[in-house]
Amino acid sequence: MARRTPAARPSRMLPADRRTQILEAARRLLEFRPVDELSVESVAREAGVSPGLLFHYFGSQRTFRQAVLEAAADELLAHVRPDPALSPAEQLRAGITTFTDHVTRYPAVYRAVTRLGTAAGVRTLHRSARSTLAGWLHTALAGAGAPATPAVTLAVTGWLACMEEIVLAWLDEPTTDRRSLEELCERSFYQLVRAALDDEEQWLLLRERVTVRPTEPPAG
Repeated sequence: MARRTPAARPSRMLPADRRTQILEAARRLLEFRPVDELSVESVAREAGVSPGLLFHYFGSQRTFRQAVLEAAADELLAHVRPDPALSPAEQLRAGITTFTDHVTRYPAVYRAVTRLGTAAGVRTLHRSARSTLAGWLHTALAGAGAPATPAVTLAVTGWLACMEEIVLAWLDEPTTDRRSLEELCERSFYQLVRAALDDEEQWLLLRERVTVRPTEPPAG
């Protein structure tokens, strides 16, 4: 009788790969439940590891949940990262579309990043994500010739908060179609920047320049 060859043991994962595997398991569960209901035990089962191993990599349930939200925020930013080959207007439109697409597909994840403001770590994470988005918008506006005035800075910051609330309200009660929602967000951005400039001639020049791609010489 032939001897059976013992099955090979699965190779051990590198720490970084194991950490990623656990976060991906948590990310899947986060689509269906709030982050404060994300237990170590449920994630460990989903990832096929022991709760002890999860604590080994993340230390505590609080730091683990923070890591999950950081990964979710990174994923969101990766989706809306602008393409520098596009004009500022095209970047804005594409960013709004991909942003809406992402949060519509993963509403629980989006709400977890934006709504859980009671913990200091989550507040910092949310501010950091907004700061990154604001930085991209300021870069696009500066490339089109917009002055970096306090009013423009406040307009960009205010618009990001406004867009979040519009999308959240639409997720709760979609009284209009997605295209109308995205057009509303786009129009509101330009109206706020226009009000911040408070100079119609400067606004008209900027409005023309935001449609010019980087490879084209700016008008004027």
